Amino acid sequence: MFTPPRQLQLLISKATHGLMLLRNHRVCRHIVVFESDDWGSIRMPSLEALRRLQSQGVRVPLPQSYDSLDTLASNDDLELLMEVLSSVKDARDKPARMTLNCCVANPDFSKIRESGFQEYFYEPFTETLKRYPHHDRSFDLWLEGMAHGVFRPQFHGREHLNFQKWLRWLKAGVECFRRAFDEECYCAGVPQADMVDSCLEAYKIESAEECGGVRQSLREGLALFEQLFGYRSLSMIAPCYIWDDYIEAEAATQGVKSFQGGYVQKHSTWQRGLGNRITGHFFGEKNVHGQCYTVRNCSFEPSQLASDNAEHCLAGIRRAFAWHLPAVVSCHRLNFIGELQVANRDRNLREFRRMLKMLVGEFPDVEFLSSDELGEIYLEKQRKQGK
Repeated sequence: MFTPPRQLQLLISKATHGLMLLRNHRVCRHIVVFESDDWGSIRMPSLEALRRLQSQGVRVPLPQSYDSLDTLASNDDLELLMEVLSSVKDARDKPARMTLNCCVANPDFSKIRESGFQEYFYEPFTETLKRYPHHDRSFDLWLEGMAHGVFRPQFHGREHLNFQKWLRWLKAGVECFRRAFDEECYCAGVPQADMVDSCLEAYKIESAEECGGVRQSLREGLALFEQLFGYRSLSMIAPCYIWDDYIEAEAATQGVKSFQGGYVQKHSTWQRGLGNRITGHFFGEKNVHGQCYTVRNCSFEPSQLASDNAEHCLAGIRRAFAWHLPAVVSCHRLNFIGELQVANRDRNLREFRRMLKMLVGEFPDVEFLSSDELGEIYLEKQRKQGK
């Protein structure tokens, strides 16, 4: 099986991106969607956990990395984000709205340990919150944000974890994963970047046998989402932007109508002869299950790149509008988290507020929508066209 070298893959990805841009279905409205991934999922539990891992010889993460910034959103994190989103109104007198793409479960570390690392168990993220020190009102604040129209949870996965591969590494006693496990996290301090990626790529399977476990996680995750939030998730985004055709088929049976992502979708390598293949997508594209795709074409990610700031985001929004497209902004959770580094949250919230003020000033007819609402616009457009 031939796998193109990384440079060639990047060139193919860029070419696909350009081709898909030309195929987009236009929407002549100034729509902005903020898509924020990883909510509900654990990362680094606390600064104390990070320091203990470092004292054991675990590599020190970069100052601007997920391991040093990202964790479950605390009471303060959520209250401050809600305040910033509520600080502006769109043309319909609605506040800025953020799609919180949520992983609804995390590993149940106690039960996994009791099984001798032979079986995998999970718990709803609302149970995980109970063990974190500044999170006693966290889920209530999720619900409050939903009631005020600033939060709209959608599905990101049962966990942000390739649980089958992770369990194999734990069974084998791989030291870096066992150390992280003792601190109730799953990939901190892993020396090989490819192992970190593989751990987080929930739907990247290596054999047909693993397909059943992923299907089950998808069904259980979507059912748990509905149980927690009181409605079905009509859109979803696969962890690490990797998924295969069977994911779409399974999600369709569970009511998922649209897929969030980029112009390029990555696939697993388990199907012989296909290699590390990619698929291009564009706004309004429809698959065989009647689901449509939306595409991220802007970003606000200053925790990962300082230049990915208010001006950068607004420039992307302007470009989207110039193409008569919605502006779909990628803005991961770590940008708004201060539990590990308060300065990270406070700096980025100031920048995000500044961007929102400039946005509504420049485009007073802007509309803030959620990902599932954007998907429904394209589906309705297709229905009217008889497609």
